[in-house]
Amino acid sequence: MKTVIPIFFTANDAQSPFVATALCSIKENASPDYTYQVHILFDDISEDKRNRILALAEAGFCIEFNPLAACLPLLPVVQTLQQSNPGAYATLTNNLCFFIPDLFPQYDKAVCLDTDLVVTGDISCLYREYLGTKLVGAVVDSSIQKVSPVLRYIDTYIGVDHQNYVNSGVLLLNCVQYRSQHFAARFMDLWAKTHLDTVVPCQDWLNALCRQEIHYLDPEWNAMPSDCIQHMDDPKIVHFCWVSKPWQNECVPYDSLFWRYAAASGFDKEIRSYRQSYLQNPTAIKNTHDAITNLIRKAARLTVAPESFRSLSAV
Repeated sequence: MKTVIPIFFTANDAQSPFVATALCSIKENASPDYTYQVHILFDDISEDKRNRILALAEAGFCIEFNPLAACLPLLPVVQTLQQSNPGAYATLTNNLCFFIPDLFPQYDKAVCLDTDLVVTGDISCLYREYLGTKLVGAVVDSSIQKVSPVLRYIDTYIGVDHQNYVNSGVLLLNCVQYRSQHFAARFMDLWAKTHLDTVVPCQDWLNALCRQEIHYLDPEWNAMPSDCIQHMDDPKIVHFCWVSKPWQNECVPYDSLFWRYAAASGFDKEIRSYRQSYLQNPTAIKNTHDAITNLIRKAARLTVAPESFRSLSAV
């Protein structure tokens, strides 16, 4: 019997075309020696788009949609929290990677991926990375290494050396360790007590809580096109984070890889149509850049906050 490799995405309706693109890239490059079980955790994806994505499944490559409204309330820690914090749902959905090991107890390890990427290598090689007792495998975030306010925020507020701060777009979870450490309950307890603000919710909490328990993956597993890094000849995963997205910009590094897999996704026309509309809309472009600017300003503001992850003895 073949080993099952679970792969998780979290997506909404607008992200569906990019999930389909990522799935095509995984499927084309994955070893046939394994069975792949894709779980798409979602809130509001239309039936039409779900059916089009399900059509990408084949023998040995299974796709399943898991509605968040149905699965999250099954966790006791979530039931308890929602009784005392009715507004906690946004926190739960922003930090889903912490709950996957409890939601899917059949898995010992799991791969969690953002939607804005393509997998150009064999994902089974990532899955086979030895984690030992480490909680998670991840790649240092190279995309922010020249953004001084964010680096100060990471060093001062998150309490992690920015050279060790990882990106949460590609994660290999040690589900056994997450469950044995009751990680989801620990996270929710700390969040409920502090309500600490963050710039990148899941990523910041992950770095703060797991800083001693991260297995650092080779950067080839999360190549992030930006001005901060040199071009990589043979990346295994290309992660189009921040503004470096082929569907919003021209001349993005590795964009030919994205369009190759988009062409096979069944969503190519929609993605190209979106790109054309976006590039002809100065307001949309400004809004994107304003959002990045506001995140950087927020990082600067939180850096001088009286309470931080660094100041909490519980972390």
